[in-house]
Amino acid sequence: MNLFWDKFINFFSAPPKLLSGFSISSNYIYGVRLSAKEKSTVDSYVCDIPDGVVQPSFIEKNIIKPDVLKGEFSKAARNMRLNNKDIALIFPELSQKTFTFSFDSLPSALREREQIIRFRIKKRMPFLPEDSRISYDLFPKGSGLRALVILTRTNIIKEYEEFFLQFGFNVRKAVPPSVGLINLLDIGSEKNGLLLNIEKESFSLSLYKDAEFILYRQKRFDFKTGGTGTIQDKMGDVFDEVEKTLNFTAEGLDRREMKFWIRSGIEGYDSFIEKAEKECECSFHKIGSNLDVNLNPEEKDRLSPVLGVLL
Repeated sequence: MNLFWDKFINFFSAPPKLLSGFSISSNYIYGVRLSAKEKSTVDSYVCDIPDGVVQPSFIEKNIIKPDVLKGEFSKAARNMRLNNKDIALIFPELSQKTFTFSFDSLPSALREREQIIRFRIKKRMPFLPEDSRISYDLFPKGSGLRALVILTRTNIIKEYEEFFLQFGFNVRKAVPPSVGLINLLDIGSEKNGLLLNIEKESFSLSLYKDAEFILYRQKRFDFKTGGTGTIQDKMGDVFDEVEKTLNFTAEGLDRREMKFWIRSGIEGYDSFIEKAEKECECSFHKIGSNLDVNLNPEEKDRLSPVLGVLL
């Protein structure tokens, strides 16, 4: 196996210990550096970037204006005084595909297991790119198994790796925001819940029941409002998807017995939470509010995907 594949297939089960990480999306660069001794935040960086610099995509090139992004990242690197050259990367949600599958059983041989998982993916995506790669984790489900599978493209991840390599940084772990956020959930004590992550151009839903993940759903916002609209413009799309998930795919979950978590990569979503609680008849909690780090509430919320990978 090559270094990329070794690194990516193992990010669930054998993650390297890292102290610094960056999150990149179409509208921001966020960075965190932790103390080696206490795992407390030493430096952080929050910066909005102009439209059109990064365009998240599973198929097309992501970094459209590398010189502009280079200038913004240079500021982050200087402000954070990074000494360790190994970093974690939170790449855009739309630059990957995530699936959940149920199996009666799977073979122990990794190659055979991957072939079966790829077969299931191809039922949903018949034309997989040649450089597609999968990583997965398995959870018991009754007498069978449930698989949480992330599909990425080598060329897309290498694009980000090569960008950071210009500055002498090595990407040792690369995951989407949902994985970082999932790491922050205390699923052992909260048996049933829903995690909602809102970005500028898309949102994702992760649903768990009896301490195991049963569904991941990702959706791009409506074309008319998805690129430039405020979070208020996007409320309808989010409400519809949350209701659809709870009503048709929640496998008998009672929303009154669920914990609802939310995080947003765009500003101004307090009013969204207020309206969402009325529309969906539930109580939403900002996932960053639970973090015991020396950051203000807004920073905790924005940086939570990175912190979920590092802490």
